[in-house]
Amino acid sequence: MRKNISLIMILLSLSSIWAQEDPVLKDLVRFNRPTTSPRAEVSQKIGINFIKVNYGRPNVKGRKIFGGLLQYNKIWRLGADYQTIIDFQNEYKIQDKIVKGKYALYAIPNEKHWTIYFNKDVKGWGQYTYRKENNIFEFKVPVEKASEFTETFTINFINTSMNKGEIIFQWENTKTKLLISASENHKKEIDFNITAALGLNEKSIGYKYYLASEYLFINNKDSKKALEYIQKAIDTGNNAFYTHYLKGEILYTMGNFKEAVKAAKEAKKNLFKGFSNPEWENKIDYAIMNWKK
Repeated sequence: MRKNISLIMILLSLSSIWAQEDPVLKDLVRFNRPTTSPRAEVSQKIGINFIKVNYGRPNVKGRKIFGGLLQYNKIWRLGADYQTIIDFQNEYKIQDKIVKGKYALYAIPNEKHWTIYFNKDVKGWGQYTYRKENNIFEFKVPVEKASEFTETFTINFINTSMNKGEIIFQWENTKTKLLISASENHKKEIDFNITAALGLNEKSIGYKYYLASEYLFINNKDSKKALEYIQKAIDTGNNAFYTHYLKGEILYTMGNFKEAVKAAKEAKKNLFKGFSNPEWENKIDYAIMNWKK
């Protein structure tokens, strides 16, 4: 019984950490209500942690936004109502700067570029409490003409991979973005996790070697080490079809076409019996046909 209570307390704690934050709900001066610029929260895992953005989403409503409602060369809270907050839960490289922690977002829009600020005052109210001296980071980014009209101001993550991505800001016919990647310290933490996991003598070690191999192959482009790990995965009992397929991909990249095809055939042999898996069947058949170079 005591163990069950402890588990419940842990789950409640985690849910409170990851729950969406609503400044409308926390505002003691006002009351909880629908707003004209509804709050939104978007998050993306890059590396081994999340980046979260909480912001208000105003609509165009037939108005001219940039150069109209939002005057060029004037500070804007990158949203509406309460501050737009970005929370980096590990260390990241944004453009050319290393960031970690929680910031309020601001921008000065211009026709050809925006200047985006990360501001340390996360308790204020938009540009009304903005102080230039609280800016910690400044990014000058070019403006692009959007391919489609965006009625509701949108912040989102695009072009994400294991350790990289972009934050895009889009409204009306305009968009701009910030480049994100895991910092060197963040990557060292990832490498440490891999080393620690592979040092465990446990039943699932073969799968851990597969995951480590996949990371090294896709992210680090280290085919030699990836091949070593995928072979260890197989040697420690991981004979799953996807394990042999990854071995084939690595061998193909290294120019060993004969062994790559052999690995693909082994993958096909180890497909789950009794279950239809057309996506993987087609993928493996395509590899067997096209890796013969």
